[in-house]
Amino acid sequence: MSEVPATRAIVVPPPGGPSVVAVLQQQYQDGLSQEIALSTASLTTGQNAFYVSLLNNTAGNMEIPNTLSLPSMTPDRLQSEMEERMPGVEMETSLVYVQNRFGPFGFATGRSSAGDLCLYAWQRIEPGEPAIFVPGGAVSVRLRLCDADASVDQLLRVFYGYTIAAYYRQESWNPYGDPPSPPAHFGEKDAPLYPLGLGSGESATVVRRRSLSEETRRVAPSVQAPRRTIDKDTIEPPAAAPPEAAPPSGYPVVPPPPAQ
Repeated sequence: MSEVPATRAIVVPPPGGPSVVAVLQQQYQDGLSQEIALSTASLTTGQNAFYVSLLNNTAGNMEIPNTLSLPSMTPDRLQSEMEERMPGVEMETSLVYVQNRFGPFGFATGRSSAGDLCLYAWQRIEPGEPAIFVPGGAVSVRLRLCDADASVDQLLRVFYGYTIAAYYRQESWNPYGDPPSPPAHFGEKDAPLYPLGLGSGESATVVRRRSLSEETRRVAPSVQAPRRTIDKDTIEPPAAAPPEAAPPSGYPVVPPPPAQ
């Protein structure tokens, strides 16, 4: 295993951090693996990191030396990984179904003795249907992340937003499978598509605010006091104090008529 520049990291965290501080890489005949060290803001023993393996040929021969293997993600194996990378932290596996842009993944959370919140997430990316003659490759990702002040949602944001920034040039290498089909109403009439920030949910909110403001403008003139022409030598008397008793709910407050 050797250190490579941070710009050669297979996995890139989402914008906003954590940042990549070092990358250790090990090369195999059929792939490579990396330990991507991340910036750490916790008192828990250990280093925040992505553990990534990029497999070029899923049908590799294990008898050949220096080959990469991706073992199955069994509960015992995942528990062993968490005990090794987060010793002394009692981790609880979540039963909630979650998925990011690459598909479903699993995660566990726990609180260390120092009070830090820790996350361990795992994911294996490979085609849904195994290819017999042309293996498509696979990607294995692990995330070990502890933070002194972050919540579970903030820690999960890192695993939701990471990007895979490496690939093999072979046409057969495709661990992601076929691209998804377009939306159901794509290209049809009476099915508008909006750019980001103008979806149906937000546009409905804007329309609702506009309708309320227009209704307020229509009601406002009826409750305002009539205007009077005041001579420059006339001193306008102070406005009368509002009534102390609160009006019933749902009725507008009508000011008293001006004093003559």
